Amino acid sequence: MDQPRKTSFGGFLSRTGTDKPSSKGLGRASTTSSLSLWTTSVELADDEKGVLGLTTLHEPEPLTSPIADIVFVHGLGGGSRKTWSYSPDPTHYWPRAWLPADADFSHVRIHTFGYKADWGERKQSVLDIHGFGQTLLGALRNDPGIRRTGTRIILVGHSMGGCVAKKAYILARQDPTAADLASRVHSIFFLGTPHRGSDMAAVLENMLAVAWGRKPFVTDLIPNSSALSAINDAFRHIAPDIRLWSFYETLPVKSAMNRIVVERHSATLGFHNEEIAAMDADHRHVCKFESPSDPNYKMLRNALLTAVDAIRSFRSETPPTDPSGSLSPLSLSRSALSLSHAEITALLRSFLGTRDSSEGDLVTLQVLKQPGSCQWFTDQLFFSAWKAGTAPGILWLIGRPAAGKSILASHVIEQLKSPNVFCSYFICQHSKTGNSTLSDCFRSLAYQMALQDNLARDALLQLAEDDVTWDKSDETIVWRRIFTTTLFKLPSIARHFWVVDGVDECSCFSSLFAKRFLAALPDELRFFATSRPLEDIERGLLSLGQKRVTIKMLSDTDTVQDMRLLLNTRLAELGRPDNPEDRERVCEKILSKSRGSFLWIRLVLKEFEDVWSDETMEAVLEEAPPDLFAFYRRMAESVTSDKRKVTLAKSILTWVALTSHPLTLQELRCAVKLGVGQTLQNAGKAIPDLCAQLVFVDKNDRVQMIHETVREFLLTQDLGDELSINKKQGHTLLGTLLLKYLCSGVLNSKFSKNQPTVGHSGGFGKLATTSQALDLSMIEYSCRFFSDHLFRSASSDDYLMDALCNFLRNNTVLDWIEQVSAAGDLAVITRTATNLREYVARRTKYVPPTDRGIQLVDGWVTDLIRVTAKFRNQLLTCPSSIHFLIPPLCPSDSFISRRVSRESGHQPAPTGIMVQGIPPGLWDDCLIQIDFRNGQTTATTHGERYFAVGLSTGQILLYDPTSLQCLRYINHPERVRILAFSIGDVLLASCGAKHLVVWESRSGSMRHSFPLISPPLAMIFLGVDEIVLAQQSSILTKWNLQTQENDSIYWKDVGTHSDYNPFLQTVVPTQAPSRAAFLVTPDDVLVAIGYRSHPILIMSILEFRLVGICDTTFDNNGVNDLLFNPNPEFPALVASFQDGSLCVFDYTTQELHLRRAQVHAQSLACSPDGRSLGAGTNQGAVEVYEFERDHHGVTTTLVPVYRTNHPLDQTIRGICFSSDGIRFVDIRGKKGRVWAPASLVRKNMNELESSVDSSEAETAQAFGSKAPSGMMLHTHEHPEITSPVVASSDGSLVIAGKRDGSVVVLSTAEASEIGVLYRHGSGSAVIDIALSASQQTLASVDDAARILVVNFEAPLAVISVHKQLQQGTVLLDRRYQEAVTQILLSSAADRLLVSGRSSAQMWDVISGTIYLAGGETVAAAIGLTPGNSAALTCPVSPALPAPGPGALTVTHRAVFQHPNTAWFVFLWGDLLRIYSWSNFSELTPVHGKRLERPHENSSASGEVADHFAMSTPFNHRPTIKASYHVGNGFVLELLRPSLGASPQLHLWSASSLDPFSAEDTIKPANEANLSRISPNVLSVLGLVGASTLLFLDTSLWVCSTSLQSVTTTTHLPTGAEFQPRGFASRNQTTSRTRATFGSSTPSAWSSSSTLRAMTPAAHARRHFFALGEWRTAAGEFRVTIIVPKHTQPSGRMANGSTAGGRDVGIAFVNGHRLVVINGGFGFSESVAVTTPATTRLISQDIWRVTTGSMHRRAYHW
Repeated sequence: MDQPRKTSFGGFLSRTGTDKPSSKGLGRASTTSSLSLWTTSVELADDEKGVLGLTTLHEPEPLTSPIADIVFVHGLGGGSRKTWSYSPDPTHYWPRAWLPADADFSHVRIHTFGYKADWGERKQSVLDIHGFGQTLLGALRNDPGIRRTGTRIILVGHSMGGCVAKKAYILARQDPTAADLASRVHSIFFLGTPHRGSDMAAVLENMLAVAWGRKPFVTDLIPNSSALSAINDAFRHIAPDIRLWSFYETLPVKSAMNRIVVERHSATLGFHNEEIAAMDADHRHVCKFESPSDPNYKMLRNALLTAVDAIRSFRSETPPTDPSGSLSPLSLSRSALSLSHAEITALLRSFLGTRDSSEGDLVTLQVLKQPGSCQWFTDQLFFSAWKAGTAPGILWLIGRPAAGKSILASHVIEQLKSPNVFCSYFICQHSKTGNSTLSDCFRSLAYQMALQDNLARDALLQLAEDDVTWDKSDETIVWRRIFTTTLFKLPSIARHFWVVDGVDECSCFSSLFAKRFLAALPDELRFFATSRPLEDIERGLLSLGQKRVTIKMLSDTDTVQDMRLLLNTRLAELGRPDNPEDRERVCEKILSKSRGSFLWIRLVLKEFEDVWSDETMEAVLEEAPPDLFAFYRRMAESVTSDKRKVTLAKSILTWVALTSHPLTLQELRCAVKLGVGQTLQNAGKAIPDLCAQLVFVDKNDRVQMIHETVREFLLTQDLGDELSINKKQGHTLLGTLLLKYLCSGVLNSKFSKNQPTVGHSGGFGKLATTSQALDLSMIEYSCRFFSDHLFRSASSDDYLMDALCNFLRNNTVLDWIEQVSAAGDLAVITRTATNLREYVARRTKYVPPTDRGIQLVDGWVTDLIRVTAKFRNQLLTCPSSIHFLIPPLCPSDSFISRRVSRESGHQPAPTGIMVQGIPPGLWDDCLIQIDFRNGQTTATTHGERYFAVGLSTGQILLYDPTSLQCLRYINHPERVRILAFSIGDVLLASCGAKHLVVWESRSGSMRHSFPLISPPLAMIFLGVDEIVLAQQSSILTKWNLQTQENDSIYWKDVGTHSDYNPFLQTVVPTQAPSRAAFLVTPDDVLVAIGYRSHPILIMSILEFRLVGICDTTFDNNGVNDLLFNPNPEFPALVASFQDGSLCVFDYTTQELHLRRAQVHAQSLACSPDGRSLGAGTNQGAVEVYEFERDHHGVTTTLVPVYRTNHPLDQTIRGICFSSDGIRFVDIRGKKGRVWAPASLVRKNMNELESSVDSSEAETAQAFGSKAPSGMMLHTHEHPEITSPVVASSDGSLVIAGKRDGSVVVLSTAEASEIGVLYRHGSGSAVIDIALSASQQTLASVDDAARILVVNFEAPLAVISVHKQLQQGTVLLDRRYQEAVTQILLSSAADRLLVSGRSSAQMWDVISGTIYLAGGETVAAAIGLTPGNSAALTCPVSPALPAPGPGALTVTHRAVFQHPNTAWFVFLWGDLLRIYSWSNFSELTPVHGKRLERPHENSSASGEVADHFAMSTPFNHRPTIKASYHVGNGFVLELLRPSLGASPQLHLWSASSLDPFSAEDTIKPANEANLSRISPNVLSVLGLVGASTLLFLDTSLWVCSTSLQSVTTTTHLPTGAEFQPRGFASRNQTTSRTRATFGSSTPSAWSSSSTLRAMTPAAHARRHFFALGEWRTAAGEFRVTIIVPKHTQPSGRMANGSTAGGRDVGIAFVNGHRLVVINGGFGFSESVAVTTPATTRLISQDIWRVTTGSMHRRAYHW
């Protein structure tokens, strides 16, 4: 907005930017003096104010293409020129005069946009911001320069111009025809933009209404206007896709009113991708500058340059796209905007888990391809039709081995490489070693699609940003997550081609047909594949039908010309024979003997290289074996004839034939050294020569077989040759060698090379002396694949078992976990565990199960699975935590815990942290038990990103499956019956008896609500646009969520509309159904319907016909539950009946395959991959079965694999599996449990069958089919701790209140309960406690508002010495008038402050006198409710204006101790009052004092911004969470200022909290580090020493930072010396629910020592972590700091921490237990805050480890 300087309303209301007087105006104003100001307005000429429309100010040189377009948009009353000019002088028009002259902007095209927003024009207007946005969008779309060049666009808006720019971008995103332009918007710069309106707009609107009528564009700028609300609501969904800069004014406009026009809270958005800066200027001068040296101009210019440089950098790193294609220009996501091309590539590789590329294989094939060959294939009509999309989308080439299929595939890839086509390919290899799986293939194709197609790239980046844990090895999950829900929905899918060569060499290739992957391919995507003529493939292709696939059988005649071309070319190159006629004769003779094999021809030509006569060539041809295997045998004989070569050749061939992926020359050189102890020289030449050319070195220096048939030849069991390889013995040898290699110290050598050790050497000194001689080439392969060789080895071999036990017994296993975690792929650890489990299962055939080695391996199998699942985030964040941080948090009887404990026992001092309170025993399969006190659990469902639980009250809770943290609450209007997620968890549907409601999962906002005719039976999403519901009234209803339309059918009519016999009309019973289940297939949607005393019906919804009935041979008294198996390999319908039977039907034939009696399953669930069935019984147990086929492969059976073993309590009401199938959730009564049994982590059955021979298969199956027991939960109920916890002064004890009303004391040494100090009434839970500074007086309050104050003869700390409880004297026993939120004891323990929900009183502990605010001693409390007139007479908190109708309550109330112990503080919002402990008299002025907090809002979208965000569709008001911590002369505040906002940390000095100071506004101390770290802070734990803050970050790491502004003890004006006090850490909320992040903490150290000082680049130090299972039901922690009495600064450790700091402990509450962690601060690494984009996309960590820091203490720390 532009304005004259001499206006009382500032620039927001101005219409020009001049100070000239005006002869025209509004006329004489007589009402107010301020209105006379408008008579000074002038109407400027167009050339001074600027023209309307889009004007180009600068065009780069003709031979230079612009790299970006910058468009300047003026504001209210401004002009396209005047807004950007300091004066009429042309040199002050900086977008034209300064930027083009700046070398950094010489390649940038610059425009200005003008529109008619003159509020002073004397006539009414119909224009509004929407219309201005449309005009701007049209100008941009139609400008020839912008339209033709496809450059990125930067919008710069001043004042209302920023709103216009936002609206134009919103309209572009909403208009499909403008998608091209929308994708090009890179950044928007806001200069004083009133995103939330301005109060001055309301004043102007009233003036204009009196004069000549309102103007819509002025009305739009009124605070909370519908126009601004709509713009902001739409913009927040699309803002993450661009970069944002917001500049706000800090000076008032010089005028009569002298005020800031647009306040900071309105000028900033608070989005995570927004850069915010303050300008030292008023509203008018944030956009115009006196000279280029103006600091404000420099700030804006540099910000613009940052955006231009980002565009320039991305253009240079991104390959150009087709200008005519739909994807040019680039459509960049938020990720791409902030990351370089290299970073995006790395991110995609990490997210998809792709390591090896097929590019090297393609290059090898292209080298072998003879120029001019294969053209016949692409010239065929069937190929042209397939490529054009007029033939079936799948083209399949079938041919014999070595017939040239791969060369043809490489030719097809070459032909498809064009600007308008995206070709992705995969070349399958090593089918026998499992390297090429369908999952590998799918992920590689997706990665290539993203590299070529920007839409595909952005879609995958969005998935990566979601950071959802998923099983990359499961092809079904990969297919569904990457393709079905994402890439197949892209509008560019028609431009994509897939080429897969050697499908038969891909393990589990049959799943392409069995799981109907190929049937689900979009018709627009074209798929080309090659394979051998295998029966399974031919049968699968026939099942697809001729409309889906074209099959081409490759014959000898097809390739004869290519063979002839190859022969003629190679013979001509050899120059033999000399005569062309002889050459042709030899060529034909070779062709006649080749049998269509290119490889056979190449082998013959290879032998021709060493012959020089016609006779010898004839002899070679005559002696050439007729088939490939005979040829290979002859080549092998040339090796065995030279005994010096045999050893090396056998070693090389064994490694090449059996490794899981091709080894490089350096890796193979190291491997041979391991095997035979010989060092290869000139390996590139030596290896092929030693192996008689059976192997070759490709372009990437990888050693490979010349053909897959060579591998088959060498692995032939009856070969009887010295070079033949016994597969099992070979894998046994390689597994043994790799284990010995890993145990040789190579892992230690790698870490010591990269990180110097700190502290003592830790017992690895001998290895260090030889580390220089170790070859590290095989580390990566050994770590990733050693278990694959064990999986395929001979389990009878004792040497292999010894090597494995040695690996697990010493520290190597932890070094290995660290190495794998550092690589970022924890799936390797899980795969290793499953491999070892299968190996040890087969091993039991040769040794008894009690064998110590068996027990060792079996124990570590469980540990590896559970450690990976439980500590995933910690391992990825800090891989070295596996050594000393993770083991103490594992069960005491686990092998990893026992190993570390055993190692620590030989050390003079413990090397890791010490943890007390971890339950004894083994791993508990139950990860967490969730208590729902608000209602009974009624429904549950699990998606990819969330799982949800519905209650009888209608409340729905959404959880994060990884952290098990409650993310938000949603309120359904009635009892929840069914829950279901859409694909990708975009939507959540909840269903009750009368309503179906659809929610947006991420935000919790309601999208749709539909009434129901009758109660529901089953519900399913069809994509994200449709929902189908089966109801008890026999009605199927489908809703279209886009159009809100619905269709219903009455399935009892199925008989009358069917072509079946008339008796079908009687098949559908008249009674109401009891259960139903849906199944979505590529071709149909099926529904199964269960009745009492009637067979189960299966119907097709799409065709509306009865598929069949599933009848039983027993009496059907009713169906408890039904489900379909989603895996087409198991066409099973499972039903549980009320008589206890569990039945499995084939839904295609309706045959009964299995009946298991006495199961009594009340609820059923199937894992998404269709491998597991969960059955929840009426006794409270969960049984898990595995679907299997019988020996004939016809009948589906169920094999029990797991049963929960815990006290049987209540009936299981619901069960659901996680997306990866290795966890499940059950609900019962008011409880929910999450289980993660190790037995659910298992290998693909196809891999098992291909890896164990018949002699071992039975043993392996028997071992795996046992139903292991889960760990016992507590056999009797223990009342949980419900209050904050406080520690004694010496740190030996912790006092806590419990749910049964008891106040107990616990020992921190043993983390056990010593006894009960006293009790409240039974049935009342203690909610708060307070301990006096003397440690002799204890106060507590329960949820019935009963308050007890008890005095003890001696400090409570003596209990730890005498081990006897003290008898206390009750000083006060009183019930408060309302619910109590907090109690606070004075330092002398003679006063108790009681804070209720709407009142407060202070009680004299001795006399019982009640004090009210102001010193009165009456028996009634003064109300605290804002707006209560009673509060005005004697206010404890001032009367605040009541919120408007429908407004959200955004204030909070708090009470805490003042740093001066004679006072305490009441805080309401930002209003603060200080009272005296003596008589409750107020010390602050009547109007109180105001806290000036910086406004730092953030976006409410996404879980990262607010883990505790809640939807509020049914009048639920959000509460602010805050805690206050009193230090030595200061108060620290942790505040979450609004719903969804990032937390803020503020530090208030004691001097600023002086009630007698003249300042009415209290400003926080300048503590820059707090603002940096605050977004990462979850809760404040307390303060240590003089200036060290301990906090818990959002990843649950315990961190510390130094408070730079805190130096000395503060002396208060009253003369009262500061006395160290406990930290009053509370969450103040306006709701009844307590939200305790941190509890009362002990007194501050008397010592001034702090933890290790940070490096200059660091923002904090990260030490150890807490576990998510320690949270309360509300998702919070109860915690206190333990400071031992002897803690004093006693020297500094090698890592820089003080000995005193190392002794500080942290006590966490875990249900009824106490978990005490000591020694954790001895481990430290310096960290700095990362940007949100980098955090989520690159490191998945909220911190960046600073240079030079490390997280190791002993040898490893």
